[in-house]
Amino acid sequence: MSPFHAAIEGRRLQIFAGDDLRLALPLDEGGRHRLVAADPATAQWVVAALDGCAGAGVLPAGGGLLGAMTVAGNFTLALRYDDDPDDPRDWERDLENALALCGLSAERIATLGREQPMNLERTERWTVGFARWLLRPPELLVIDRLFAGLTRREANTLIAVEAVYHQRHPFRPVLFVDLDSHELPELPDCRTVTEIAEAPCPC
Repeated sequence: MSPFHAAIEGRRLQIFAGDDLRLALPLDEGGRHRLVAADPATAQWVVAALDGCAGAGVLPAGGGLLGAMTVAGNFTLALRYDDDPDDPRDWERDLENALALCGLSAERIATLGREQPMNLERTERWTVGFARWLLRPPELLVIDRLFAGLTRREANTLIAVEAVYHQRHPFRPVLFVDLDSHELPELPDCRTVTEIAEAPCPC
């Protein structure tokens, strides 16, 4: 059982450790925010609490797509789930546009749908997963430990991709959950940084 719990009340996200408020984040002002966890267990507990919070969407480092299903199948499942049959949106065209905004070439987009996410390089797999949230933005997008294991160049590339989200959805915040490290890349225009020490034992 996680020692953390999260709730959205009055247009604010709140994260608690027991009865102690650890983070309060407005949901209608947009921007980048960072939560730095002292250890992997704390990060995992915080993300689990956020994942169970209505209105929050979690994007893991691996992109969050089903590995054995094609990219096209993943998007059909994600974008057409609970879809309104009278909705005139052309999801396929919207998806192509979103992937192009994320820096993928038209040639790559044309072949990507037939591939399985598990066969993609990690940065491309994350970018494809990110495009899904770009099309269906949650109240709060949580980016879970994106930078672990990436080179500085790869990290900066994905930070540039993530900037598209703020252009498309300027009033929806993004919370980066990261592990404490001297190697963490700087987040441009990061509005808040919250450090969470080792979590208390949930027993």
